[in-house]
Amino acid sequence: MKEENKDISDNNLNSSNTEDDNLDDNKTETVDEDANNSTSLTEENTKLNDLLLRSRAEIENIQKRTIKQIQQAQLYSTEKLSSELLVVMDSLEAAEKLSTKPNLKVEDLIEGNSLLLKTTKEVFEKLNIEEIDPIDKEFDPEYHQALSTKEADNPENTVIEVVQKGYKLKSKLLRPALVIVSKKVK
Repeated sequence: MKEENKDISDNNLNSSNTEDDNLDDNKTETVDEDANNSTSLTEENTKLNDLLLRSRAEIENIQKRTIKQIQQAQLYSTEKLSSELLVVMDSLEAAEKLSTKPNLKVEDLIEGNSLLLKTTKEVFEKLNIEEIDPIDKEFDPEYHQALSTKEADNPENTVIEVVQKGYKLKSKLLRPALVIVSKKVK
């Protein structure tokens, strides 16, 4: 019986040792898996940080390029306007020279003013500046500014007189036309 107990005891010890070995193996496997997971997470984190930094740099580059393009567009538009205004300035200076001559004729002055007006209209045309001509059209508050009303035979709210012309650049209003609008005769 003693021998049997000893065998059982030895078996229990062996069994216990085997379980401890299995637990140690499981712990080692878990630690290895955790280390692998940690390594893969660290690598993924590094990749994501790199991607984030590259994305930020790309956004900054886009912003810088956009600002530069806007500045160039403003400079170009100002340059175009300036070069067209030089033509008008040359005409004004020529008219001033003529006006100081002692033997100035009224016809020459009228002709000079007509040429200056023609030149200015050509410049406006090149710059796509359109005149707003509302005579005999219905009053439109987006393009017209009424100074007063006047009794007239025209339909009510019709522009009957333009005090100052209005202008627009393509679809953008530069200045509304100052107008007098009709009202019903009493």
